[in-house]
Amino acid sequence: MELKDVVIQAILERKGMFVKDYDCMDITPFMDDIIVVTANNLRQNNAIAQNIKEKVKEAGFDVDIRQEGDAHSPWILLDLGSVVVNLFVKETRQVYNLDRLYADCPVTSYDL
Repeated sequence: MELKDVVIQAILERKGMFVKDYDCMDITPFMDDIIVVTANNLRQNNAIAQNIKEKVKEAGFDVDIRQEGDAHSPWILLDLGSVVVNLFVKETRQVYNLDRLYADCPVTSYDL
């Protein structure tokens, strides 16, 4: 199982919504995938972030997970090296509209 598969599974376990996996290999040498996720509230946003970190470690991936944002942030960014995850509370995702930024990348959508 690839790192991004573990991340997607962890997101869906915590009911992340409107999950988009943008394949960025052709536009940046720094990462392969950017995943954008919506949560209903701050508590769910934080629960998704924690679940991703736990599941990545459980799966045996030796990655340095860096996080921007905390339990009170409407936008949490997790940098796992080849995969970057942006977790947004609903309204915040609409404000920053990262989906528009990566619109030229191949995308896979995941929903419950």
